[in-house]
Amino acid sequence: MKTVKRAIRTILRSPLRTSLLIAVLGVSLGLTLIMITVNAAFGERLDEIRAQVGTTITVTEAGAFGGGFFRGGAGGGPQGQNPNPGPEAEPEAEAETNGGLEQAQIDQIGVIENVVGLTRTLTAAYSGEGLQSAPRQLPEGASPPQGFGNFTRPVLVTGTDNPNALTTLGGGDPEIVQGRTFDDDEAAANVAVIGLSLAEFNSLSVGDSFDMEDATVEVVGVFTTGTLFGDNSVFLPLEAAQQIFDRQGEIDQAVVQAASAGSVEQVADDIRETLGDDVVDVATELGTFDAISGTVSDAERSSQIGMFAALGASAAIILFSVGLVARQRVREIGILKAVGASNWQVTAQFAVETAVVSVIAGLLGALATFPLAQTVANGLVSDPAAPGGFGGGGGPGGGGGPGGGFGGAGGGPGGGFGGGGGG
Repeated sequence: MKTVKRAIRTILRSPLRTSLLIAVLGVSLGLTLIMITVNAAFGERLDEIRAQVGTTITVTEAGAFGGGFFRGGAGGGPQGQNPNPGPEAEPEAEAETNGGLEQAQIDQIGVIENVVGLTRTLTAAYSGEGLQSAPRQLPEGASPPQGFGNFTRPVLVTGTDNPNALTTLGGGDPEIVQGRTFDDDEAAANVAVIGLSLAEFNSLSVGDSFDMEDATVEVVGVFTTGTLFGDNSVFLPLEAAQQIFDRQGEIDQAVVQAASAGSVEQVADDIRETLGDDVVDVATELGTFDAISGTVSDAERSSQIGMFAALGASAAIILFSVGLVARQRVREIGILKAVGASNWQVTAQFAVETAVVSVIAGLLGALATFPLAQTVANGLVSDPAAPGGFGGGGGPGGGGGPGGGFGGAGGGPGGGFGGGGGG
């Protein structure tokens, strides 16, 4: 206790020296606090990006793209009703088709370790009279490309067994604005959720019906994606879509949900090994995560280096201060030894002085820099870029071919499907 009292008296006896030590240590510890806060902020941002990217894995037939919507091309001929591409295509020629995925393959995917969910989808292009695609609005005075004056973009029809996770091909995420989506009890029912552009152009609302192929389909909901291409889409229950388009048992795409972001690559590799690289194409969102998080990860590593450097500097300043004070107080140490103080008592006095000064400096540094630390962290860590997926934002492209392009300047790293469709 005497040692502690003597240490405190020594601190109070030299206020100028004590104040200088507290100021230097306070600045050093404050910088350390800032670097710790910044490092934690970068770590949280990486977790946010990882959560946004998700844990989905897309499985399609090898070499296939767009499923049944691109069967045989973009639909040539008047009104786009020819299943073969180009204005001069032969209507009677057999359209190129893909077999898609088989249910047996889906069953194999479902038993793979760390697979916690699986959605099956089928896509088709409909160009019949029962439901007309909303036309693209050309600029005033503009005319359609030569040879395609009567071309009508086909309606994208998607059959899915997960009505609570509707996603259009390249058209964004649908939001129900009227009615509802179909439910599990309507797995084979002829019900549909249609895009807002389709509903307005065909004067349809919830409760109305339209003809598609040889079936009559009831509208149970209307959605919007904010894009013309997305709003020219229709969602049907999977079994109903298979029946209407005579594709019983066929599946164009399986969207697999992994248990965690850490298990995505393992699940993707297991799918490739189980089904074969030459049979299916397997795509994950981790490439998007790597593209988005690369700079954030680099910054996090830099902030860790800065944090350790600041901690090291604080420790060095404390040791340097102790050594400097000890050199300045050689006479005092000699007097203490002369009156009977042991080595440990002298050491303990200096340790108490150092601890008291360090605690005061740490408290003052924390109070002074805590608001500043969060401000610096917020300034350095910007909002994470949203994963792009298939992009969004663009309407149908220009007039390069049937249907032009499938989007303008899609957002995020996913880009879009190209823009403009140039002539």
